[in-house]
Amino acid sequence: MSAASLALKAVAVQHKATLRSAAGTVVAIALTLGVVAGILAGLGANPWSAGHGLVSGALGNRFNIGQTVMIASLLILTGLAAAIPFSARLWNIGAEGQMYFGAFVTAGLGLTLPSGLPTWLFCSILVLSSLAAGAVWALVPGVLKATINANEVIVSLMMTFIALAVADYGITALWPQGASPQTRYLPAHALFPTIWTGTLVTAGAPLALAAVIVAWVVMRRSGLGFEIRAIGLNARASQMNGMRVGRVAVVTFAIGGAFAGLAGGINVLGMNGALVSGFSGNFGYLGIAVALVARLDPTWIIPSAILFAVLRVGSNGLQVQTGLSPDVGEILVATFVILLLVFRVIRLRYAEAQTV
Repeated sequence: MSAASLALKAVAVQHKATLRSAAGTVVAIALTLGVVAGILAGLGANPWSAGHGLVSGALGNRFNIGQTVMIASLLILTGLAAAIPFSARLWNIGAEGQMYFGAFVTAGLGLTLPSGLPTWLFCSILVLSSLAAGAVWALVPGVLKATINANEVIVSLMMTFIALAVADYGITALWPQGASPQTRYLPAHALFPTIWTGTLVTAGAPLALAAVIVAWVVMRRSGLGFEIRAIGLNARASQMNGMRVGRVAVVTFAIGGAFAGLAGGINVLGMNGALVSGFSGNFGYLGIAVALVARLDPTWIIPSAILFAVLRVGSNGLQVQTGLSPDVGEILVATFVILLLVFRVIRLRYAEAQTV
């Protein structure tokens, strides 16, 4: 058999495998939706009305779509913060803390820099500071993993608790806004402009899309991305081939943290105009689900983030349509992720257990 025939046969086999995988995913999602409908029925709600209320609450009008877009923007960034380290088999569970620290630094600089700075320079400094803050916060688990093989799950999680305390200190002691649980508002010319009239969509949304492009280039078109993926498959073999596993761990965490920090910056500059207590609806943790549903592929993180944003924003519509508590939306999100794991839509495969 000629080389061309073998190549064609290999392509055909790969195509069939892709179709089987896609079909299996569709069936699994359908089964998942069926189970979720059963849960809603058990709660006394009409599943069809609940679904209509959920979609309407997230996409029913221009304003709701704008809310969904901005929440999706945050989830895109926290999804990237999880996906890139996960690709190297490094578990960044601390995107929530990295996001909070990015928001803290952004708010602090926004309130202390000279107010006479030009808008473009003011915004640029604050965006870069949010990226740097998230990267610095993520360096702690990355460096400890690389130097003493500390468990990055525990370290990144503990760093989250510290970041929440630091943000609370900024709100209550450094830049308080009277009785409101937030900092003072940043100068108007330091904030992102609205890019869609009649909505809350600001320049933060295209920044999130730009981050996806950067992540795709890093992961698919750079030597660093190749090393990340190779180490994720087999760290020991990669090290034997000359790859510096510890250095990649540090860089990977820094990149993931930078994306999460940018999410915090967008929340301050493009959504709230200040650092608000409890501004995150667990977006850092939800980013883990976004990354897993996207199977760590940067391009698939966009539709995955939109899906979870619809579920999150649509909870209010669910309450109006069915009378159920908005907390049911949180339950549905968690149930949805668990069922996707059960039906193997979310899958991560590695060659063998490895430690860095």
